[in-house]
Amino acid sequence: MRKWNLAAGILAAVALASCGGGGGGGGLAGVAAKPALTTSVKINGQAATAQSADLYAVKPGDKVEITPSQNVSWTSSSAPAGITANALASTPTQWSAQLVNETASAATYTVTASASADAASTRSLQFAVSGGDARNGSYKAFATNGTRQTLALNFDTGAYNWTDSNNAVLSGSFAADANEAGTYVFQSARIATAANTARFHLNQDTVIGAFPFAVTQSANEAFAIQPFVASRALETQQAALDGVYNRFGIDVGPTTQTSDISQFEISAGGTKLVRCNDASISRIELCQPADQQTWLISPGSASGMWTMTEAASPSNTANIALARIGNQKIFLIAGKSASDPRTAVFRIGVPEGTAWPAGTGYGSATPGSWGRVQVAANNTSTRNGVATDGSAVQTFNTFYPMSASQPNGMRLLPNTTTGATYFAMQGAKLFAIIGANNPAHGTNGYLQLSLMD
Repeated sequence: MRKWNLAAGILAAVALASCGGGGGGGGLAGVAAKPALTTSVKINGQAATAQSADLYAVKPGDKVEITPSQNVSWTSSSAPAGITANALASTPTQWSAQLVNETASAATYTVTASASADAASTRSLQFAVSGGDARNGSYKAFATNGTRQTLALNFDTGAYNWTDSNNAVLSGSFAADANEAGTYVFQSARIATAANTARFHLNQDTVIGAFPFAVTQSANEAFAIQPFVASRALETQQAALDGVYNRFGIDVGPTTQTSDISQFEISAGGTKLVRCNDASISRIELCQPADQQTWLISPGSASGMWTMTEAASPSNTANIALARIGNQKIFLIAGKSASDPRTAVFRIGVPEGTAWPAGTGYGSATPGSWGRVQVAANNTSTRNGVATDGSAVQTFNTFYPMSASQPNGMRLLPNTTTGATYFAMQGAKLFAIIGANNPAHGTNGYLQLSLMD
């Protein structure tokens, strides 16, 4: 009898356990499984399909949107470093950003969504970002308003940043010129002219363009579209500065402006510069000693910048750079006059050469016009473009050789109708025209710069 009662008791206990303990309220079998975390992805607004498990291929500049199936927190990383998330917006219900590759190499950007500490509630999505446009990067700019700035360009996003000497940043966008291949148009709230002639053109690591820079001659805030040259390949080896250069320059003040045309030589391992400062524009080896100015060159405060100091007047200094384009160099100065900071100083020089190649170039002139110049082998050129008032710019020029005592690589450009005189020079993919220093004809202070393809 006891054995039967014991067995019955055991069976009853088992029966109670299988029924949840007789009303004890929900055992393990009563807990619902937590739903798995899932995500949906859009690239540039379109639903995207993973190439493999949570791996997506994107281009620099693509906008990515991730929507989780439940509230999450987000983390992200780039391997290797180089991918940045522009316009990042993240909430527990969505993550979105524009993926930008700051380098020319491919990289993977990982975004991880975590619903809880449970590994099953975490999901990592990988975005294989191809290399950024090779033209992306920072260019040191020298402007005819006498300023040196840094221009950052991103062709994947169509965005630019100007950073001035006070580290103030001006941001905006640019777009390809639909009518001129290889030329891009700046967008800026500073532009108030009938036609937007703020543009730029590239060749290798050099940019020539125009932008609405501050008018340094004005006591009040004012902007005008003015030319600039920018490079991300500045010469850093002092001995490589050596050479003979033809130079054009302008000084533009509140009431007067002047042109400067000369030749100079850098020698002694990049430590000495001698310029011929005579009215007849003599070749440097024919320049009279009384007309020679000697400057000493030393490293500047930043890589690629150099300081030239006049030997006869050590207080007279200038910051210079030489931009490399191929195997040639462009000499650059942009600054303010020591006697009047409202006077803008700009100088540009190219290696002396006897060649006068034909070609097509694009660029700006100091009145703000933008145009395409076609230089012919028969010593003529044409320029077609647009002025800031929207009118067409059309010029035809005939060049004449300089005398044997004057620099090679320069040409004379007289206007037989008005009597005005201009000069032209070529070298290092640069074509430039400057007005003679003649206030009677209004040519002084005029400078036109074009980058040849």
